[in-house]
Amino acid sequence: MKFGNTARKVNAILDVFRHGEKLSGREIVERIRRRGYSVNEGNLNMFIYYNMLYKYLQKEQIKGVNHYSLVG
Repeated sequence: MKFGNTARKVNAILDVFRHGEKLSGREIVERIRRRGYSVNEGNLNMFIYYNMLYKYLQKEQIKGVNHYSLVG
């Protein structure tokens, strides 16, 4: 299944987070795939960077890997 539009993609990404959780891009992709969506990890990371960073998600580097958490 593919995403219908940007708003649905944003909501699908936000829905995989639990309160206070930090996830890497790979973990986000795995959770979205379990929901039935076909997602490319690189495309998802670029989408987060250009459309969601600082508005919905904040970034923190842990051992050279970007981890995202909800802004809040």
